[in-house]
Amino acid sequence: MNTRHLLIALALAVTSSAVTAETYAQSVNAPGKTRAQVIEELKQARAAGLMPVGDADYPKLPAFVSTKTRAQVIEELKQARAAGLMPVGDADFPKEPVFVSTKTRAQVQAELVEYQKHPDPQGLYQGA
Repeated sequence: MNTRHLLIALALAVTSSAVTAETYAQSVNAPGKTRAQVIEELKQARAAGLMPVGDADYPKLPAFVSTKTRAQVIEELKQARAAGLMPVGDADFPKEPVFVSTKTRAQVQAELVEYQKHPDPQGLYQGA
């Protein structure tokens, strides 16, 4: 009985290796590009600037084309500076809107008088 199992296993191994060899032969001989053609395409892509050299140029972005004249850009810059939209340094980043009070001066003074009569026993800070 051992001999019978051994012969079956051997027959399966030979059959599977023949199928594998045939599949490999078909994939190797498949029609396609030659090595020389692939190398030539690579050279053309490098010459056209389509091949990234490192991480700095990934992803490849299209070249910038301006739609405005220099005078238009300078005028927009002047308008932005006049409107206070241009940051001068890190101190005004991000740009916050100007505070506009909803109370009159008399209302604020009345609140101050009320606070002085009944001051906050915990101080100004009541955070958690």
